[in-house]
Amino acid sequence: MVESAAIRDIMEASVFSDPSSGYAYGSNNNPAGYNIPKMYLKLQYCVSCAIHGKIVRVRSREGRRNRAPPPRVRYNKDGKKLTPTQGAAKTA
Repeated sequence: MVESAAIRDIMEASVFSDPSSGYAYGSNNNPAGYNIPKMYLKLQYCVSCAIHGKIVRVRSREGRRNRAPPPRVRYNKDGKKLTPTQGAAKTA
């Protein structure tokens, strides 16, 4: 099983920008502080459906045995990317 979480507004984005619609609370994109309710979804996929829906990627046989998380992208003080080998060379 592959699990995924999603948080969405109950209403579509087109409803927010429609100027002709009248809100019961506030106007002009809700300045009165009324928050639009959200849906919190926990999605579960079987492996084949997760691959088909591009939730996860297909990996080779050796790659599937690797349970380690992918390497994290790090940035230096200038905002440039550091590869994991560059970061290890600087600390050594």
